[in-house]
Amino acid sequence: MLKGFCVWLLLLAVIAAPVRADDKPLVLSSIMPIQLMVAEIGGDAINSDLLIPPSLSPHDFQLKPSDAQRLREASAVIWVGPAMEPSLRKLLRKLDHATALFPVIGHDDDAHVWLDGDKVQQIAHRIAKVLSDKMPIRSAFFHANAARFGAEFRAYDKQLAADFQRFPPRPYLILHDAFSRFESHYNLPRGAVVMKSDEHMPGARHVVELRKRLQAGEFQCVFREPQYSASLLQALTADLSVPVIEVDPLGVERNKADGFLSLYRQLGEAFLRCFRQSGV
Repeated sequence: MLKGFCVWLLLLAVIAAPVRADDKPLVLSSIMPIQLMVAEIGGDAINSDLLIPPSLSPHDFQLKPSDAQRLREASAVIWVGPAMEPSLRKLLRKLDHATALFPVIGHDDDAHVWLDGDKVQQIAHRIAKVLSDKMPIRSAFFHANAARFGAEFRAYDKQLAADFQRFPPRPYLILHDAFSRFESHYNLPRGAVVMKSDEHMPGARHVVELRKRLQAGEFQCVFREPQYSASLLQALTADLSVPVIEVDPLGVERNKADGFLSLYRQLGEAFLRCFRQSGV
């Protein structure tokens, strides 16, 4: 009778226990570009989630208690590093399951490393290693996905470089200084920048100077980013015919099913659209 009662209790506990869809590790990425890579490389072996909405600049993100709880409960956390997500530094340095892809980036260096074609495959292999350390039994799967990802990226990278040769760049104005790595990788001239720092709005003298250069027709186009208010660029370009083109380094219009290449391709197409404008 006691044995039967114990069996009944065990069955009751199983029925009452919360049902989990799977036992896959939850990998929490700080920003959308990293999550896009994590989702591709991890595939169906993991659950992928995002911390910072792509509509918000990582430089401005403020960590809430609910965010801290998500970071603690994740199986693994992957972030760029303190230079990109400064509000995460204090907590993540205490979490053994958190990995900074670039823990040391110089103060004067551009932290938007995923826009650097030379760094993209390096990031993919680092992600594969993080996932392999978490799930050694799936290591071959992760590294195969990273290799496939790398082959697809290299093909587009080569195509884009050739396209930039066909459409020589002309001067352009960009909202904030996030694209120096992209420009360097494709040998593009540095664009003029409205905001030289994420922490400070441009001074009145700088805005007046840019407005004069726009009026003189110096810039082929102006790039805007959805993470920032459009009011500043609207003031700069009011009553002028210069094309304003959206370029999105964080993937506002992306979801993890799209893949990283869709984000990178959007960048390439935005720059090419600028250089293809009439008069080139």
